[in-house]
Amino acid sequence: MNPQEEQAIIQVTQELISRLEARDLNPKIVIARGARSLDPQISKDRVFLPFTLYDKLTHDEWRPLIVSKLIYYRNTTKKDMLVALSYPLFPFLTILLLAPLSILGIGPILSETVASGLILLWVLAMYPVSKVVYAPFFQRLQQTADKQTLELSLSPTLEYALRKIELLTSHGSRGKKAVEKRIRSFVEST
Repeated sequence: MNPQEEQAIIQVTQELISRLEARDLNPKIVIARGARSLDPQISKDRVFLPFTLYDKLTHDEWRPLIVSKLIYYRNTTKKDMLVALSYPLFPFLTILLLAPLSILGIGPILSETVASGLILLWVLAMYPVSKVVYAPFFQRLQQTADKQTLELSLSPTLEYALRKIELLTSHGSRGKKAVEKRIRSFVEST
């Protein structure tokens, strides 16, 4: 991506931050990085664009995606942030809750090998459980942000940007499925 395009993305982001009254954000640099999501990520002083799309969209095409992310951040309450932060820690927190039982001798007496194996199985089992519990929570937050973005009547629209990303993303990839799901969710709601 050329420096003028990066500067345009920074200007667009700063304008949208001011317009949407997003809190504590003032990006000054655009960075490409590998990411799970195809959405831009905005931190206090940086805009992170997924490496796979870094130079494939113009600053105008990034605009609705940035708006959606800023609305997502703006809508996120302290309770939502606590839930989001607890997501990767959930399996380990459940073990911490069970530890006092074994220390007090309330739990069954097991050999160290069996107990270690059970703890490992517990951690592995908690990841799919946390996906089932947390994934719908994050999807609802994103759907709300997407609907509010669509109501702003941006040009190009969020749907246009997502459809372009859908075309640029490899078939069968996790990112393509996520984009298809987002498009389907707001198309069904209209």
